[in-house]
Amino acid sequence: MKLYRALVRPVVVYGSKCWVLTENIKQKLLVFERKILRRIFGPTQKANGEWRLKTNEELEEAINNENIVRYIKYK
Repeated sequence: MKLYRALVRPVVVYGSKCWVLTENIKQKLLVFERKILRRIFGPTQKANGEWRLKTNEELEEAINNENIVRYIKYK
């Protein structure tokens, strides 16, 4: 998470003060962020031994609801 917050997020939001945040752009940013976070956190093993990807809710909880769109709006 430290690498994500220090390297990935700043590169993605570079120049975001000039953007018009439409719903389309917000969705694309959130999809990209979840894709990166799933890579970082990896799959979860169920009790029966099967593996599954983390849900969007689990990812939001892991980053304390500080998604990239909120980061841009607060910045």
